[in-house]
Amino acid sequence: MELVDEDMIRAFEEENQDIEVEFDYVDSGNYSAKFAALASSHEVPDVFWTQSGYYCDQISEGLLMDISDELADQAYEGDMAWKDTYIPSLLESLENIAYTGCGEMDSYDYGVPFTMTTVAVMYDKAIYEKLELSEPESWEDFMDNCEKLKDAGYTPLSVQSNTCIDWMPRLFWDQFCRKEIEEDGKTFESGEMTFETESVKAGLESYKEIWDKGYLPENFMTSDLDTTAQLFLQGKLAQVMIAPDKLEYIMDNAPDTMELGTFPLPGIDGLPSRSLGGASNIFAVSADTKEPEAAVRLLKYLTSRTNFETDEGLKYSNSGLNDVERSPELDGILAGYGAAAENGFCPDIFVPTTVSTEINTEFKENLIPNYLLGQITLEDVTKTLQESYDSYLEDKE
Repeated sequence: MELVDEDMIRAFEEENQDIEVEFDYVDSGNYSAKFAALASSHEVPDVFWTQSGYYCDQISEGLLMDISDELADQAYEGDMAWKDTYIPSLLESLENIAYTGCGEMDSYDYGVPFTMTTVAVMYDKAIYEKLELSEPESWEDFMDNCEKLKDAGYTPLSVQSNTCIDWMPRLFWDQFCRKEIEEDGKTFESGEMTFETESVKAGLESYKEIWDKGYLPENFMTSDLDTTAQLFLQGKLAQVMIAPDKLEYIMDNAPDTMELGTFPLPGIDGLPSRSLGGASNIFAVSADTKEPEAAVRLLKYLTSRTNFETDEGLKYSNSGLNDVERSPELDGILAGYGAAAENGFCPDIFVPTTVSTEINTEFKENLIPNYLLGQITLEDVTKTLQESYDSYLEDKE
């Protein structure tokens, strides 16, 4: 699903007839190469989408406009300041991403969240009823359900696409490493935590256990969103970890025999489970824009209640804004997403595989697939990650 579509742009232009928008959609799988090409030729769009894995690099490279003054100014609608239209924890999530990835700065306002990303497990209640399963309340319940689903001939679990292949280890690390990082104050930057730390290795080992048990589909490392959705709609895949803004195709094409439900993934180490996400999807203004006023006005519209309440493509999205209205029926289906966010969000840069584009890409496209397939060892993964992270720290100095 496109986060921004032509209908949205057309609605903005109708309300702002002094502005003409040239809209160019790039799917997330091609984003990194496309943006790098634009940045190298100094052709970064006036307003563009990014994600937390790229955001800090883009700030450090001076590509993003500081919008702290604009956030304190009036929102697109009403008399409220733009920043006050957001649920506070969502803006805090984005500021923490910038602080963790870039260190001390005069401003941490180089973008705004576009949707409050949460991750939950969607399942077909008909399959659960047939196998006499219930929504899991613990990790042991979840694994027991997966085993029963596998025994019944279903693929128990997948994530929405291969671009999300790092979701599970990141959720596991939030459980296994939370005490050391958040209570004991240990950090990767100080060297008190490393990728060889036992709690970090435990997250990767748990991931491989799920693969080795056969709970994930064979095409797990290559499957795009459409392929995963088809597997689920055909009744072959029983559970899929998915973000709400990626639900449109499933919701619109679910057969009458399918009754959808959602639940948060239980904490693997028994701690309150926090969701991935928060401010994962970000919109920013180019530091080189020649039309800053028009660019900010577009950005204010994209993040307005008006947009989220009128654009059909956003009806499954959690806006992260105050007082956006949605139908009670849809709220019922998507209840798991609200539950997933109740305990807050995993810090986006926790175990720092998302601290830079280079490390993030290496982890998702090379290390995870080869580790799960048994082509490299756990020690190979942790050594490579540590070397990459050490190089990243050296480059920061």
